[in-house]
Amino acid sequence: MTSQDAQNQLNELWAKAGKYRAEGKWQEAVNSYSQILKLFPRYVPALVQRGLLVQEMGYPDMALADFETAIQIDPQYGYAYYGRAWVKSSKGQHEAALADAKKGMLLDPQNTGMYFRRIGTAYQGLGRFGEAIEAYNEAIRLNSDQDEGTIYKRGMCYSQMKEYALALADFTRCLELDPDWAWAFSERGRVYLYLKEYDKAIADGSNAIKYKPNYFHGYLIRAYAYQESGDHKKARVDFENALKLTGSPQ
Repeated sequence: MTSQDAQNQLNELWAKAGKYRAEGKWQEAVNSYSQILKLFPRYVPALVQRGLLVQEMGYPDMALADFETAIQIDPQYGYAYYGRAWVKSSKGQHEAALADAKKGMLLDPQNTGMYFRRIGTAYQGLGRFGEAIEAYNEAIRLNSDQDEGTIYKRGMCYSQMKEYALALADFTRCLELDPDWAWAFSERGRVYLYLKEYDKAIADGSNAIKYKPNYFHGYLIRAYAYQESGDHKKARVDFENALKLTGSPQ
């Protein structure tokens, strides 16, 4: 195979992987990146993209192996540190995640917005909510005010800090961007519970259940709202449903 043939094959597989990814066919995309790596084992972009996908699919150890290999091959490839920071945060290794995110940002200054999101996640995991919010603000400023994932995380920080008006604004913005997002309904319902606005908490709990019937948290939010508003019969039914789904609705 000539070098031009190899390049053409790489380009074809790379385009195919991108198409699958855009279509939400993650396993097919992973397979395409794996084909690339069989032909070009040291092709770092394919390692990183495969790692990001398998992390999203719930296989952090496989993802970590890809990011570690990528960093070993090219220690200056910032995006690999972004991916490793994501895995480390998901494993609760927040200090290590913070170090990786900061290093990645130094190596990849053209894309600082995405690294600020990882930095925010690490600070949030460490309970340093003010610093997390500052990082999320930068991520939103640099990336897009359409980034509902970062807005949601910032809302969680505001909720932890009892800045309930700001938390409500963020969760409401998330639902403007993604109207069937059960988690955003659930977290906004939790804030309404804190504010003793039980009718609104019940409505948000109901929407969380509507869009994700097997998600116990919607039942739990609604159960507490029913209980606080005096409807103990409905509260008991929702507590029972939460128990069936989790065994321990804490």
